[in-house]
Amino acid sequence: MATAINDLFQITEQLSTDDVPALRFLCSDLITAKSQEKIVDGKGLILELRKASLVEEGDCFILAELLYWIGQNKLLKYMNVTKEMVQEQLQNNNVSRVSPFRKILYEVSQDISSDDLNNMKFLLSDKFGASLENMDIYDIFTAMEKREMLADNNFEELKKIFGQMSPRLLKKIEDYETHNKDKPLQEESEVVSNLSQMSLCNTTEQGKPVSQEESCVIQNKEYKMSSLPRGYCLILNNFDFVEKRIQNRWGTEHDAKALEEVFCWLGFEVKRHDDLKAAEMRAKLEEYGKASHQGKDCFVCCVLSHGEQQCVVGTDGEKVEIKDIVSCFDGKKCPSLVQKPKVFFIQACQGKEFQESVEAQGDGCFPVVRLESDDSGIYRVPVDADVLIGMATVQECLSMRDVRSGTWYIQSLCRQLREGCPRGDDIHSILTKVNEEVSKEEGTIKRIKLAKQIPEPRYTLTKKLVFRVP
Repeated sequence: MATAINDLFQITEQLSTDDVPALRFLCSDLITAKSQEKIVDGKGLILELRKASLVEEGDCFILAELLYWIGQNKLLKYMNVTKEMVQEQLQNNNVSRVSPFRKILYEVSQDISSDDLNNMKFLLSDKFGASLENMDIYDIFTAMEKREMLADNNFEELKKIFGQMSPRLLKKIEDYETHNKDKPLQEESEVVSNLSQMSLCNTTEQGKPVSQEESCVIQNKEYKMSSLPRGYCLILNNFDFVEKRIQNRWGTEHDAKALEEVFCWLGFEVKRHDDLKAAEMRAKLEEYGKASHQGKDCFVCCVLSHGEQQCVVGTDGEKVEIKDIVSCFDGKKCPSLVQKPKVFFIQACQGKEFQESVEAQGDGCFPVVRLESDDSGIYRVPVDADVLIGMATVQECLSMRDVRSGTWYIQSLCRQLREGCPRGDDIHSILTKVNEEVSKEEGTIKRIKLAKQIPEPRYTLTKKLVFRVP
C-alpha cells in the first residue's frame, strides 16, 4: 500500500485552500456534520471518507468524482484515470454519489462574486444576524438547510433572494428545476465501473492485486449503507381504539420505544406518529413517499396496529391496505428510493377478528403473563424490486403481544438487530434468527388452546442488506 499512500499524499498536498470547503460541502450528504468539522485539509477529507467506508480497497471512485466536480482534473493522474474516463462513467453507469442538489449549489457557488455574497448576507441578516459575518457561501447554504429554508425540493427562499439581487443566479436555479421536473432523480447504484478497479486502491492489505472478479464481489454483494442519516425510519403506532369500542393495544408502547432506540442507534432519522386514523395514516405515508430521499441509503416503515385481512386499520377502525402502504414508496411514486432497500415491518392482526386476550402458560414459579393475539389472513404486496416486508405471522397463525413488554415479534426483531448488526449479519440472517426465537415461544388462549407463532418475511431484495452500525 506504500505507493497508494504516496499517491493519496500527492493529491492532498496539491489541493488549494478553496478546494477543501468545496469538497466538504459536496460530501455533506455522505458524512456527518461532526465529521465535516474535522476536515480542515485534504488529509482530513481522505480520513473521513475512509471512516465512512466511501474510500475502500477496490472502490475509490468517490475521490475521482469529487476531483472531477471541482475541476481538479490534473490530480486524476495519481489515480491512473482521466477526466474523460470519469465523465464516461458518470454519464453511462449512474455511479455518482454526489447528489444533484449538491452539484447545483456548488455550480451556483462558483458563479457568486464577492458582491453577490455580501448582498446575500444583507438579505438574510434579519434571519441570521451577526453570525453571517464570517460565513462563506457553503456555510450560508448549510445554515439555510438547517433552518429548512433550502432543500432539494425547496428552492423558494433562495429564488426570492436571487430574484432581488441576481437574475443570472435565479436562472440557474430555475433551469435546474425545469430540467429535473418530472424526471426521476438519479440515484447512486452499486454498478461496478472501470474506475472502481483503480490501481490506487485496488490492492489487498498484503499489497496483492485484487482481481476484477473479486472486486465485483466487493462492490455488488451489499446495498450501500454509509450515508448519515441512513434514511427515515417511520413508525406508525396505534394504541387508542376506544372511540370505535375496539380493544386498546396494551404493550405497544414497548414495541414503539424499542424500534425508536434500535433504529436511532443504526443511524436512521426516526419519525414516530401515534394514534392515527386511517386517513391520517395514508397522509403520513404519502408525505414520506413524496419527500426526497436523495443522499439517503434506505427507508424503513414500521406499522403497529390492529388489522384485518390484507390491511391494517386506523384508530377509527377504517382500513389501510398493506399493498397501498408499500406502493407509496415504489419506483414510480418515489423515484429517489429507486435501487435502494425499502423495509416494512407490520405488526397487526391479519384475520377477520380483532385481537383477543390470552394468557401465557406459566411454568412452576414463573408468573402468568397477560398477552393478546394476532391471527393472520392472506396478504398480498406489489411486486417491486428492493422491498422487504416483515410480517409478524404467517396466515392462520397467531401473533402474540405481551401487554407488559410488547410483541414477541417486534421485541425479538429489535434484540436480533442489536446482536447481529455489529457482527455484520445481513437482514435475512437476522430475520431467520427472529423466526427461530419466536417459534419457540408458547402461550395459551384463555388457558385452553395452545398458541404458537412463526413470522414471515417476504422480499424482492436484489443484494444483501446489512444495517451497518455508524
